[in-house]
Amino acid sequence: MKPEILMGLQAAVAALVIVTLNDVFGLVESAWAIAACTYVVAGSTLGTIKRIRHRIIGTAIGVPIGLAFLPIVPHAMILIWVLAALAMVIYAMALPERYDIACGAYAFTLIVTLAVSGEASVFTLASRAWETLIGGALGLAIALFLAPLGRSKKPSSG
Repeated sequence: MKPEILMGLQAAVAALVIVTLNDVFGLVESAWAIAACTYVVAGSTLGTIKRIRHRIIGTAIGVPIGLAFLPIVPHAMILIWVLAALAMVIYAMALPERYDIACGAYAFTLIVTLAVSGEASVFTLASRAWETLIGGALGLAIALFLAPLGRSKKPSSG
């Protein structure tokens, strides 16, 4: 079977598991877990493992930084929007080579823009981190056990 089909199968199965988890446990934002488990699928098992590690590290850094800015959100919305825009520039520049930095910049942007838009629940905002962990762990399990791709040391960009 072609690697592209296997990658699609891995991502689809992982997404279906997240949908089931959401149905059973009521995840805060299941889309975050789905993004984590599907975007990390790469052209090799080692590539997927590397992406998962980078996504978790980036999110684990970006979310707390975003949460740290919550106290100033009501008082400096323009500054927050400027910081979010700067973070998205960093995201775009880092994405091809530094997925960890890109994920951190994206997580920061997501947290602060949700806060500026009125999301005040720290629990909901912090769930970005733990739902990424759930999605990453599931992505890893799927990559290792469901039709594992070759263990190439040169992961594809897909």
